[in-house]
Amino acid sequence: MATVSKAALPLSLIDLDRLVAGNVDERKRLVAACRDQGFFYLSLTSDPQLLADWENVLDFMKTYFAKSQQEKMEDSFKSDTHGDALRHDHNLMCDSAVEQHELLNRFVESADRAVGVILRELDIGVSRESSSSFQASHGAGDPSLTTLAMFRYPRQDTLDVGLGHNMHTDLGTLTFLLCQTPGLQVLSNDPPGWHHVAPRPGCAIINVGDTLRYLSGNSLRSAVHRVMPVNQLQEEDRYSIAYFLRAADNIKFIDSMGRSTTAKQWHDEKFDVFRESHEDQAKRPILTGGVESNGALVF
Repeated sequence: MATVSKAALPLSLIDLDRLVAGNVDERKRLVAACRDQGFFYLSLTSDPQLLADWENVLDFMKTYFAKSQQEKMEDSFKSDTHGDALRHDHNLMCDSAVEQHELLNRFVESADRAVGVILRELDIGVSRESSSSFQASHGAGDPSLTTLAMFRYPRQDTLDVGLGHNMHTDLGTLTFLLCQTPGLQVLSNDPPGWHHVAPRPGCAIINVGDTLRYLSGNSLRSAVHRVMPVNQLQEEDRYSIAYFLRAADNIKFIDSMGRSTTAKQWHDEKFDVFRESHEDQAKRPILTGGVESNGALVF
């Protein structure tokens, strides 16, 4: 079993403004971060509107999650994701989200612009056999399962073992994560073992997902990660906001089992595995995207 280091994983800090400007050195640092760790910090300090929206979305989440369980269950759509419902169909949104539509939509657009710049720079900086660009796999008018997710890991008082999120790789292209409370851990090769990813003020945490790894011909790293309480129990509510960029539903790639599959098929299959027991999850290389427990790629 991999050890857990008390030291935070040293991640690269990438400056969004320098990427926007097409800075060659910053592009090289971005490519290296996506190849080596698959995780990096993205500085957002030059975007005060986004930072303010981050705080306002957190306030919305705290108000929403304070509702009774019965009230929250009335908002269940019995679906793994609603895709881009924020932009199109209010019938797929709970009343609380409709009331905050302007805020949430502005937040999504800001996150989408940021990951779009990252894709553009990776298109320039990553050499691969495929002639199709990363950006072309994410056409603005193409149906996709790109989504905004808001998570609360509730404070615990009595359980002997803390609850979090089972180890996995993200299924999509890029994850744009905002959090202010520790708990995220990444399985690293160098240094080896599980390492904490410390929240950094004014920064998003970005990570490569399975789809981008496959589209890059496995040159970019989709790292195994999980969420665990820093101490034995979750001592305070932990909130995180994740914008999951996913390729167009019909985009095809070769997965870690050598199959030709589409982005939607990979999404649906991975969510099915999330619902299985840990024993059944371990039988197929879906949850961790074909990455062994030591972080080595399986081919």
